[in-house]
Amino acid sequence: MTRLSILRRLALSLVLSLAMAPAGPVLARSAVQTPAVQTAAAPTQVALSAPDRRAIDVSVWKAADERAVIVFSHGFNGHPAAYDGIIAAWVEAGFTVVAPLHIDSLRHPLNAQADGPSAFMTRIIDLATVRAFVTAEHAGQPIVAAGHSFGSLMSMIAGGAVTLAGPQGDPAVKAVVALSSAGDLKGVVTPESYAGLTTPTLMITGDEDLVPQYVDDWRAHRSGFDRSPAGGKMLLVFEGGDHSLIRNADAADFDLIARASVAFIEAHVLGEPRALEALTAPEGVTIERR
Repeated sequence: MTRLSILRRLALSLVLSLAMAPAGPVLARSAVQTPAVQTAAAPTQVALSAPDRRAIDVSVWKAADERAVIVFSHGFNGHPAAYDGIIAAWVEAGFTVVAPLHIDSLRHPLNAQADGPSAFMTRIIDLATVRAFVTAEHAGQPIVAAGHSFGSLMSMIAGGAVTLAGPQGDPAVKAVVALSSAGDLKGVVTPESYAGLTTPTLMITGDEDLVPQYVDDWRAHRSGFDRSPAGGKMLLVFEGGDHSLIRNADAADFDLIARASVAFIEAHVLGEPRALEALTAPEGVTIERR
């Protein structure tokens, strides 16, 4: 079997798995949801040209006092603006957020033409193109790779994780923030996939983070933490947190997610190790470090 056929096979398996994820939010820890404290302002839209000649629609939320740039990859079928709460928190903290609209998004004009292999491969191309854009337009600023679900897998790949597609890591990525990972996807993620994930990585999940028919044990979402080399790794687990936690968390949980992600970036990217010292686990949340 050729490398290309292997890549197409694993990509199709991945996308079919993630397509089964709930499209809408499910209740997280609290029965009554409290909206996030803020939403992001309208982004600037930038059109980038991919090496395969596609146009990549990119949303840019520019921080007034920029300290780093977060390249964000949305979940399967999603879109960047669906995460406006956490984006607003990151921008306020001084992190510009740059997020492409992937072709598997229901808002993408080519969505009807997207199959499994193209969704996987074009995401890799999209994110590499965006990181090159960030390097040119935000010279000298460190880059963080972040994402949700399918996007979190892409972010960990940029941080050094290796799927059957082979190594696609980018040394420009100084930290990874993985929100509800894609789990242990058969045919895509192997037991050795995270051995190369040496980049500092924050993972956030919950003990109800399930994908019907595909992820029936939430612990699959912590594999990147458990199987990667120790050093610079942190895991937050929310009691009752589901696969849409980043979008449906109550105010207290959202605040902790925002504070933890900002402090993690400050500690591991901006050279401020004391940023994490005050981070403690409230009732219903566990914090692990390796």
